[in-house]
Amino acid sequence: MGKYFGTDGIRGRADKELTEALAYKVGRFLGQYRQQKHKVLVGMDTRESSPRLVNAMMKGVTDSGSDIVNVGVITTPAISYFLQQHPFTFGIMVSASHNPYYDNGIKVFNQYGEKLESLIEEDIEKAIDQPDFFSSFPSTRGSNLEGEATYHQEYLTFLTQKASNINQPLKVLFDCAHGATFALAQELATRLNIKGTFLFNTPNGININDQCGATHMDTLQKEILKGSFDLGVSFDGDGDRMLAVTGSGRIVDGDALMFLHSKFTLPLFPVRSRKIVLTQMSNLGLKKALKEQGVPFLETQVGDKYVQAALKKESLILGGEQSGHLIFLNELNTGDGLLSMIKLLNVLRTTEQSFDQLLEDFTQYPQLLKNLKIEPKKQVMEHPLLKDIIEQVEQSLADEGRVLVRASGTEPLIRVMVEASTIAMCEAKVGLIVETIEKIQTLSRGA
Repeated sequence: MGKYFGTDGIRGRADKELTEALAYKVGRFLGQYRQQKHKVLVGMDTRESSPRLVNAMMKGVTDSGSDIVNVGVITTPAISYFLQQHPFTFGIMVSASHNPYYDNGIKVFNQYGEKLESLIEEDIEKAIDQPDFFSSFPSTRGSNLEGEATYHQEYLTFLTQKASNINQPLKVLFDCAHGATFALAQELATRLNIKGTFLFNTPNGININDQCGATHMDTLQKEILKGSFDLGVSFDGDGDRMLAVTGSGRIVDGDALMFLHSKFTLPLFPVRSRKIVLTQMSNLGLKKALKEQGVPFLETQVGDKYVQAALKKESLILGGEQSGHLIFLNELNTGDGLLSMIKLLNVLRTTEQSFDQLLEDFTQYPQLLKNLKIEPKKQVMEHPLLKDIIEQVEQSLADEGRVLVRASGTEPLIRVMVEASTIAMCEAKVGLIVETIEKIQTLSRGA
């Protein structure tokens, strides 16, 4: 990670760490990249700070002599899609994904719709910290170009074309997180013959992800039991991931979704493509299920950009994260919550089984995740006491569980995760690691 860029772009408190001045510099850099004129695309989620940051970036781009198209409130994967279809040099998404409204972020994509290369991120960081960096570039203004409605319809058409058996109606409960999917999901439901009931789809600038969306599944889980639904789906603030709930209220995470696609989607493709990319967070139950099915897999670091890179390198189709980022690389370069929903609906409509029935033979290990607010993260992660306790817990669990302790790439957190045969065992092992981290902090303060 760099000074400004984390694992998923620049992210921070809006108007404090992430200011309009910083956004302007990012736009200014992209607009004059390699001292050439470019065409840049920008979109945003529904946070109150997003329009201000977009306007600052647009000014930066045009001040550098390049043109920019603002497509307004849109999902992150839509930006990736447009870059694959149109001659843009860069795409920018202003969003902090699942974070609260007072945070925001800047995600930059290259001309292929992929997360920006680390070398360019480093160049941007250098430019940000050099007050006179932009003075040597002539400021011939570019243009602000319109096209919001046209681009939105193009994206919806792309998604609609990925659906099958739409003559079979489905009843779906939606949680739009008051985020980027709030309008798109409603129109898509009409196109796909879905009888949709919508929750959390009235954004006001400060309610995005507020006790809703893919990181807060409780309400969706409760509401689905009040009606007769085939399934429920929940998106995060920028729409690049999706989690689901069965008609009986069972939460279906990214691991369970990949299990279903390993059975019903991968067999539609050549044998050489029937390998799945997982991350270190993927549940042990998924790995065992894949082995039983004879489906090979490989693991990457946590982060959808690592999943995408592995899929591309290995010429594979399906990969994803437990958090709901699923990438269908034959369709799109990044995770897309709406596309993931469509792929799930295709499975349901093809098999003609209920969602619960499809998951009857899939068992996930109990898993407990604790997030600890820690600074400095690196010092704690490298401490010998933490390494020793992790080794002890791993040895005690053997083949019937696992441990993952990692520093967050986007927040001042250390994440402690344990999988074991029982939740009580998870709690005990997580408790040992948390106690050790707290001890390290106490020792550090006394030093």
